[in-house]
Amino acid sequence: MNKVKLFILVFFIALATNVSAQFGIGLKGGLDVNSITRSNSGRIDETYHAKNGLGYGLILSYQVNDWFAMRADVNMMSRSHTMKRNLNYVKGIYTDYNNKYLTVPVMADFTFGGTKVRGHFMMGAYASYWMSANVAGNTFDLYDKTIAFDEKMEFNEYHNRLVAGLVAGPGLSFELSDKVIMEFDALLYYDLMSYMKISKVSPDPRYNNTASLTLGVIYKL
Repeated sequence: MNKVKLFILVFFIALATNVSAQFGIGLKGGLDVNSITRSNSGRIDETYHAKNGLGYGLILSYQVNDWFAMRADVNMMSRSHTMKRNLNYVKGIYTDYNNKYLTVPVMADFTFGGTKVRGHFMMGAYASYWMSANVAGNTFDLYDKTIAFDEKMEFNEYHNRLVAGLVAGPGLSFELSDKVIMEFDALLYYDLMSYMKISKVSPDPRYNNTASLTLGVIYKL
């Protein structure tokens, strides 16, 4: 609650010192590197590994003053991972989960530095919806032979498709003209909710953590 009050206080101080509020809209794209955090209560023969993917999104910004802005993005993110089986009798068995999430962060953007090249730090919260998933890898057939598969994953009652979390990270902005800014951002998305519901099928919580490295262009309206 204290953090919320502090955020509101900073926002209204920024409004009070506003001299050149301005809206901006832009596009961005880049690399998403996703990993899984889980407890030790799950299967001991399973390990989870980070996986890369491409992401893109829409940037909406409101520049309150020279050092403070509010920003809301609409991102299609790759939040993928690989699960491997590690015991000797299941060596070579793995599943690649290629997941697409619609993620909407709302962030405070604090800017510092010069005029043409400036640094900034963003922090806020987001909601993320699991849009689709494709699974591919190796498994056993009925005769214990290894077979490959590649198919669309069907969601069921054990999947928690809507999650929320916290996001923060630094960036650099380059003023290309009075109206156009190019940005490089490095944001970390940290889920506070498990993407699998706790059950006998999935006894341990599992959380996505995504590092998003993007290049974007913003046009000042």
